[in-house]
Amino acid sequence: MHPNRHIGVSVDGALKPGPVTLVRVHWDGQHYQLVTLTGKVLAAEPQFNGVSGKVQITLPVNTLLDELAQMGAESHFALIYGNYAAAITWLGRWLGVPVTTLTKGE
Repeated sequence: MHPNRHIGVSVDGALKPGPVTLVRVHWDGQHYQLVTLTGKVLAAEPQFNGVSGKVQITLPVNTLLDELAQMGAESHFALIYGNYAAAITWLGRWLGVPVTTLTKGE
């Protein structure tokens, strides 16, 4: 193969069901902030090329979008299998970075 040719690789599939934590490092223009929420991946067939899935959260979607829009946070989050909300809160305290946990009732 010619050394200047690149081959694209895309993994197709669905996320495995189970509890997850979503986390984002958000920059508000002056300070960093951690934004997190928990949920669970539901069993679902792949929906498009690449990795796809459905995550169920307790917070109503309209409320989630309102909260993200009000803080100016972007919509892309890292997904971690398991519930790490308490660990992320601890990490934020240790780093001196505020943590916003988006859950039902907030």
